[in-house]
Parts: sequence; structure tokens; C-alpha cells
Amino acid sequence: MERRDPLGAAGPTGAVVAPEGPDRVPGVARTAAAPPPADGTIPDTDEQRIAELVVSNHILYDHNIFDGFGHLSVRSAADPAHFFMQRSGLVPDSVTSDDVIEYDQDGEPYKAHGRTGPSERYIHSEIYRARPDVMSVVHSHTDAVLPFGLTKAPLKAVLHTAYFLGSEPAPVFDTREPIGQDNNMLVDNAPAGAALARTLSARSVVLMRGHGMTVVGPTVHDTVFRAVYTRVNVQAEAEALKLGDPVFLNRFEVDRGDPVSVHWAWWAAQAETRLVR
Repeated sequence: MERRDPLGAAGPTGAVVAPEGPDRVPGVARTAAAPPPADGTIPDTDEQRIAELVVSNHILYDHNIFDGFGHLSVRSAADPAHFFMQRSGLVPDSVTSDDVIEYDQDGEPYKAHGRTGPSERYIHSEIYRARPDVMSVVHSHTDAVLPFGLTKAPLKAVLHTAYFLGSEPAPVFDTREPIGQDNNMLVDNAPAGAALARTLSARSVVLMRGHGMTVVGPTVHDTVFRAVYTRVNVQAEAEALKLGDPVFLNRFEVDRGDPVSVHWAWWAAQAETRLVR
């Protein structure tokens, strides 16, 4: 079996050869991307950001954050009002750079050559509009988090690796509030996306009633780390609730960080080794 290369087929010089045709991502040269900055900061080229985006889709699928649905985006370096995300109709572990589309500030595909984006792309566009500090957004239907969006049990940090959740309960977005009882539970238009962004406010994670979660971060690495450890935290908290009252992190204990890029690189190696065709 041959291992799939998510960035394309290597040419004789080591460059990645882009296929001809209308599905090529406009403005993105399919050459081998330079490695991301060693300190884990957000890469300063769109080529690097797209490369991280592709691998991160595979990581999130590998860690059961994504199932057949879910989408991850990254803000454009060339035009910070725009962002990159895969086209619609893809299982996340199959995403390659050819599947990545640039979206404008309103969440509409930009020079997409007929390709369409996920219906809930407005989650991303409206958070980027409201939060200049956010460089990456992930929306998933992670089943472990669902009970915390359906009950009064507060989701708070119980693990040191989930410090980003904070010492106050994670907010819960309910589509009935901005849209009314007659809604399809999807954030598939700009007003719903703006309402979600308001509920998220300055937090890192917002739960979505009967739907899943949305996670944001200052880099792709941070967003992936937060999505994975939100799932780990909710599993630990749910088990603790069966035994008694969990002890949550206090406001001092959540004021910390972890080397997220180390985790990302390790997870990337694991995911790419397992993804073979």
C-alpha cells in the first residue's frame, strides 16, 4: 500500500507538482511548504498555513474530534479578512491542499471555480469578524461534549491541560435564542454566526446545544490542542460527576500554558503514519 501524500506528489526536485485543472486552489503554489516556525507562532505565509490546515484535519479525525463532519479554518496571511477551509462534501481525513478554498469576510468562496463550502462556514467568518485575535477556528460534533450542552452541568477545567477552558463555565449557544423555535439547529447564515460569536465572546470554547462545539485559538496548533483537550476534559469531568463533586481548577491554576506545538508535531506524525491509501 502506498502512503497518501496530503500535499501532492513529489516531483524530481522535491517540489510538489500541482495538478492542472479548475480545482487547483487559486493563488496557492503547490510547492513544498517551508516548515512552520519553531516557536509555534502562526506561519506568515498562506502556503504554510494551508499545509498546517491539511495535516490538522487528519489529526482531528485521528483523535475523534471530527467524524464524517467537522471543519477547521485558518485566517489568511495575505488578507486577514479572508480565511482558508476545505470545500464541502469531504471526510476530514481525506482533505488535501487541492480541497482548500479561500473564503471572503462574508464566508463566501473566493475564486473557488464552482466549488462550494460547508453550509456552516458562517461560524468561521463571523468569529473572525468579531475576534481579531483568533487565527483558527474548528467546529465539530464531538459526541463526548454533547451532554454538557444539554444539561445544567457546567463545563470547566478539571485538568491542567485544559486550562484554556477557564474557571468559569463554558458558554452554551442555543439556536432557539437568536432564531426562535422554528430553526434547523445549524449555523448556516451570517446572523446565526454573529449570534454564536457573541455567545463565545472572549472565550476559547463555546458549546452548542444538541450540536457540538466550536473552538478558537491564536494558531492552528493551539486550536487543535484545545479541541483535543476539551474532549479529554469533558470525559474526565463526566466520570468525576458519577463519583461526586469534581474539584475544578481555580482562577490561578488556569493562568498557565503548555508547549502545544510539541503535541501538534507528535500528533501529526501519528496521524500521517496511519493515513495510508
